[in-house]
Amino acid sequence: MGIVAALGEYRLLGEIMKKIVLIAALLAMTLAQPGWAATKGKTACMPANAAEAAQALRYMTELGIASNACSSIGIYADFRTRNRDAIVAYQKAMIAHFKGAKEFDKWNTVLANQLAQQHANMVPAKFCEKAMPLLEQAKTLDTPKYRAYAVAQAAADTQTVKCAK
Repeated sequence: MGIVAALGEYRLLGEIMKKIVLIAALLAMTLAQPGWAATKGKTACMPANAAEAAQALRYMTELGIASNACSSIGIYADFRTRNRDAIVAYQKAMIAHFKGAKEFDKWNTVLANQLAQQHANMVPAKFCEKAMPLLEQAKTLDTPKYRAYAVAQAAADTQTVKCAK
C-alpha cells in the first residue's frame, strides 16, 4: 500500500471517528439533559466539596481521553491506582450532590462526551503533543497534590455558581 493510499485511509478513518464521537455526544446529551437539567434546577449552587470533586473528575476524564488516544494507558492506570481513595471520595461527593448515582452517571457521561468532542477535530499527533503536559503532570500527582490541584481549579472556575459558606 502506498503512502498516498495509507494517508487517504487514515483521513477516512478520522472522519468516521469524528462522526461516531459526534453522534455519541449528541445522543448522550439528549439522554442526559432532562435529568441533568432537573438536578441543576434543584441546586442553584454547587457546594465547595462538589465543585472540587467536579474539577477532580474532569481532570481524571481528560487524562483518560489523553492516555487512550496517545497510547499512554499505563499513566492513567497508575494515576487511578495511586489516587483511588480520593477518586472514590470525589465520586461519592458528586453522587450526593446530584442526589443519586443515576444523575451522577448522566453528568459524567455528558462530561466525557464534551471533552472528547473538543479534541475530535485534532490530528492525533497534534492532540498528543498538546496532551503531553497533562500526561507528565499525572505521573507526579499523588493524593495530596491531586486534591490541591482540584481545589485550585474549583477556585479558578468562574462558570460554576458556588454556594456561600
